[in-house]
Amino acid sequence: MVFRFVLSVLSCLILSPLLYSQVNFASSSSPSLPSQRLDAYSLFFSREYGNFFGSSLGISIFDNQTFYAVGVSPELAFGPWGIGLDVNLRISQQGQLRQEDWQDGISSYLRLIRYVRYQFKRDSLYFRLGQLDAVRLGHGSILFLYRNNASYDARRIGIEFDADFGDFGFESLISDVSTFHILGLRPFWRPFRSSGLALLSGLELGATFVGDFNPEATARIHSGAAPSGTSFDSLSIVRSGPMLAFGLDASFPLTRLPLLDVDCFFDVAGLAGYGVGVSVGVLSAFKNLFNALVLSAKLEQRLLTKQFQFAYFDALYEQERYQERTTGIMTRVDELSRIASGGAGIYIELGASILDKLKLFGAYQRLYRTPRGGILQLSIRLEELLPSVVFRADYFKRDVWVETELFTLDNRSFLQVEFSYLPYPYLLLSLVYQWTFMPVRGENNRILHYEPLQRIEPRAALHLQF
Repeated sequence: MVFRFVLSVLSCLILSPLLYSQVNFASSSSPSLPSQRLDAYSLFFSREYGNFFGSSLGISIFDNQTFYAVGVSPELAFGPWGIGLDVNLRISQQGQLRQEDWQDGISSYLRLIRYVRYQFKRDSLYFRLGQLDAVRLGHGSILFLYRNNASYDARRIGIEFDADFGDFGFESLISDVSTFHILGLRPFWRPFRSSGLALLSGLELGATFVGDFNPEATARIHSGAAPSGTSFDSLSIVRSGPMLAFGLDASFPLTRLPLLDVDCFFDVAGLAGYGVGVSVGVLSAFKNLFNALVLSAKLEQRLLTKQFQFAYFDALYEQERYQERTTGIMTRVDELSRIASGGAGIYIELGASILDKLKLFGAYQRLYRTPRGGILQLSIRLEELLPSVVFRADYFKRDVWVETELFTLDNRSFLQVEFSYLPYPYLLLSLVYQWTFMPVRGENNRILHYEPLQRIEPRAALHLQF
């Protein structure tokens, strides 16, 4: 495994000058920068927003409990600014509002604003306040596909703020403006951007820091499990401070052709007090094939020590950080402690965009010697390619041991599917299915843990796009 890893590094270094010799590079006034806009992640998750007004009537089914649903969800753009609302009222058959929708104090009302944004990810200046759906810092070795909303019933208001000044810039996030628990920052530098040197002009160096300052991020019960009925206050809970992660990365273009971009990158990441991971990879993008198709692929060779996980902060991190049950507590730190050996593995990303109306994204990690090291993400967006049909789906699965577990729904899975049909330009008929999570609360409305929740929502909506 180590031999293959070293071979990948050498391949990047040896092939780069050979590929560069085939290309005429631009002058220093327009240097060749790393092709991040066309990687599979950016291709899928960076989307343009239009002006849209929607209101809906339907029913929501939460684990066999039926509610009448009334919703208003406009998205409005004002030049570079945009705002999206998500006002949903769920009323029981007894005429009562669903209590779980309003248990987070002022956050229950702030979350009605789904987002406020300035421009888009990968623009020179980007800002977003609200729901964070699939955040990535750098190449994603530490934080990837992170969602600050672990559950529909426990949503948070977060911030993404990025700036790119050409020679340098940064990416950043705050998971929740009310707690500032998770903070992330990745400054980057392009030291030779204006040098005119073909190879070095596209070199980008970055450093990543992510910290979870929630007191429960590293909590453990010193005495082990809690007998049934035992108060957690009477147990010795050890907290070793915040969970901190650090990383360094480098990327540079190997070739720039009218239809093909190829980049090479290198990452090293560590979890403070735990393990370290290293990855080297190649990113390629086929641009505008037949004036209709964009394809992107990324291949990484990963090497890690014991007690390390790539993308430690992922789509399910918020509900798995800390779980308090009658039999004891479980945290992500427990998972790290159980990784008794390191090893190697591969990571693959694939993406496609057809006419900018059908978008596909897939990511898969397979570690050769680490049990439960598999990760899978599949996403699709079909909008306006087929007349009157809209289809969206997102699926995430972590801790996969064997491939037969890839598509099983459990507490390691997230699934959202929406199928919509427009019989008339102003009428949208939809069916939404979610495999998500519901918080289980204790005293003082404190969240103890999350349980899987099935949500089914048929609805009819007024659909106006302008």
